[in-house]
Amino acid sequence: MDILQIVLRIAHIFGGVMWVGGAVMFFFFLEPTAKATAPESQKYMGYLMSRGRFIKFMTVVSMTTILAGALLYWRTSGFRIEWITSGPGLGFTIGATAGITVFVLGNLLIGPTAEHLAGLAQQIQAAGVPPSAEQAAELGRLEARLSKLGRIDILLLGTALLTMATARYWTFL
Repeated sequence: MDILQIVLRIAHIFGGVMWVGGAVMFFFFLEPTAKATAPESQKYMGYLMSRGRFIKFMTVVSMTTILAGALLYWRTSGFRIEWITSGPGLGFTIGATAGITVFVLGNLLIGPTAEHLAGLAQQIQAAGVPPSAEQAAELGRLEARLSKLGRIDILLLGTALLTMATARYWTFL
């Protein structure tokens, strides 16, 4: 019994479940609800994104998933081309590429956009008056960007999830 392999699989699967679940919850439920109930939701979303530590949580679970997955990939493949080009190797490689892309996208674009949006919402809330035309335009721009990035995020996470879950059965290649 390979205890390290078991621990890495548990970390990879648990981290992936939390990562995909968090993204689905945010992009399918929290973001649309906040958009529909603005401006009342601005205080809630501001707290969630800053003091609620949601972004830090998503960073930790995504990093855990990727690090554990990278170690599993290395232990299984040894980076041998004959394994990587096999059916399971291709499945895991596609999933890994999608997951790493989402991680980069999340840390370089989604997280900063959400933080900027939350900061602007808190600023508007603190002023106690409706947003200025400039602030409203900025809110709209940031919400549209976050929504577009969210669709890309969910598509790539779905790709990673489906390919990783089925890769070991890709014997047709």
